[in-house]
Amino acid sequence: MTNIVFVHGAWHGGWCWQKVTALMNPIDFHIYTPSLTGSGDRAHLRKYLDPLYIDLDLHIQDIVQLMTYENLWDVVLVGHAYAGMVITGVADICPERLSNLVYINGVVPRDGESMLDQLEAVRSPAFSEWIRNHLIDGDGFLPAPASHEEVERRWGITNKADLEWVFSNITPHPSASFSQKISIKTGFRDGLSISFVGSSESGFESVIEKVRLLNWDMHHIESGHDPMITNPEEVANILLNIVRSNSNSLSNSE
Repeated sequence: MTNIVFVHGAWHGGWCWQKVTALMNPIDFHIYTPSLTGSGDRAHLRKYLDPLYIDLDLHIQDIVQLMTYENLWDVVLVGHAYAGMVITGVADICPERLSNLVYINGVVPRDGESMLDQLEAVRSPAFSEWIRNHLIDGDGFLPAPASHEEVERRWGITNKADLEWVFSNITPHPSASFSQKISIKTGFRDGLSISFVGSSESGFESVIEKVRLLNWDMHHIESGHDPMITNPEEVANILLNIVRSNSNSLSNSE
């Protein structure tokens, strides 16, 4: 069976993958949708931890430890948005446990870059400045969208039921994870199958161009920032095709 680990982006939690995983046959897959420390069903930990320590390294270790203690190998590791930082860090630490990396509207950092560095390229100057101000003067957590309208504007979710579901589950995101720079020590990208799933979302043109230059497998969905919520069937089908392609490649090499 194929192991798939889904990693959510900022302000989200493991809950955001429910519509995708419901379409994937549990007979064929072991599916894991962890929430990163301080997010989703682990948001309560914000009361007990110093926010300075809820950083990118901790989120990377959330996933490394999951794979270690669940004894997961040949993992298809999927990351959305901010989780592009996380899955990059995981792949750098334990590439031997992975078969595929899949970035879904995910940032693709270089060594020494932070999430804030990524935002400079994909978001408006005003949004980047808002993040920067909270990093300097905030309480250690970046506020989640404050209204249904803000969720719709930022993430392209228009369905009323989806808006209500998302708005009721989003949580503030640990600021330190946006400011910490990633350290990439290996050439893991040379030995892994890597795919990028992009959408019609504006601002990500620079990321898509970077991916083209890396010659990764590319897919496109007509959606906003959260296709796993607005277009779950397309996301599930792309992932199934990636898994099948990987299985065929392994069979042909034997």
